[in-house]
Amino acid sequence: MKRVLVLLSTYNGEKYLSDLISSLLLQKGVDLDILIRDDSSSDCTVELLEKIKDFRIKYYIGKNKGAAQSFLDLIKNAPLQYDYYAFCDQDDVWENDKMKIAVSKLDNVNDEKLALYYSGQTITDKNLNVLYEHKLDNKRSVQANCIFNQMAGCTAVFNRKLLIKMKEYLPKKIYGHDVWCYRLCAAMGGEIIVEKGGHILYRQHENNAIGLGFGIKNKLNRAVDYIFKYNASSYALEILNGYGNQLNEKWKKFFEEICDNSLIGKWKILTNRSIIFHSCELRVLFVIKVLLGKL
Repeated sequence: MKRVLVLLSTYNGEKYLSDLISSLLLQKGVDLDILIRDDSSSDCTVELLEKIKDFRIKYYIGKNKGAAQSFLDLIKNAPLQYDYYAFCDQDDVWENDKMKIAVSKLDNVNDEKLALYYSGQTITDKNLNVLYEHKLDNKRSVQANCIFNQMAGCTAVFNRKLLIKMKEYLPKKIYGHDVWCYRLCAAMGGEIIVEKGGHILYRQHENNAIGLGFGIKNKLNRAVDYIFKYNASSYALEILNGYGNQLNEKWKKFFEEICDNSLIGKWKILTNRSIIFHSCELRVLFVIKVLLGKL
């Protein structure tokens, strides 16, 4: 049976944390442990963790760093004796076959390769009533996903090789640990497995750090974020700084093009045929983002 370590960052998560942990401990077909870093919660999250007496769960408390840096600290401190590792959000519920399915797909990858799995999600309200199924587009190219992220970290499962590679360099200027994980795996020529459907109940509530609403207002807000907030060049710079001497020529050139804000650089990235969004909307947002110098 494969050994899996779940990496969970908590922050003021007492309301839904018990539901999540219960679902983690019910995972079938894997030997699962949980490593938790609390990001200086001010509610009763730590007290709740103290009451849970289970040898599979370990936790520690750190200074408040925000979600991305908190997860990077978990990566730094994660032991290497596990076969696979999984990111986890504090307010979701996992179906009991989530890890078994992910591991079965990752087991088909050559042991020498970096490997990453992610999936869609079942979106629910705060009471876990199903709202809709968020299915992923598996026709988008890896390069396109390095511009606009598609992977939700709470669905990500990856092998020891990728964890070791992430431990080599911890970036400072990123907004998402999951985005970093994906782009590093891509840059290093890793295997990325996309499952359109999902095996996780993604809870939408008033305190979500990131939501997936699909009303007109949410779509407009997300379009604005894609153009002005989500910065691909910061990740590209971090990858070049941390791993530039390990990249093959194709990926090094790709990330250099992302960082080049000159007219020639903009033309090169706009005409890069490897960036396939499979979406007219995303393509338009990409063009606007590049022309405004916001890549």
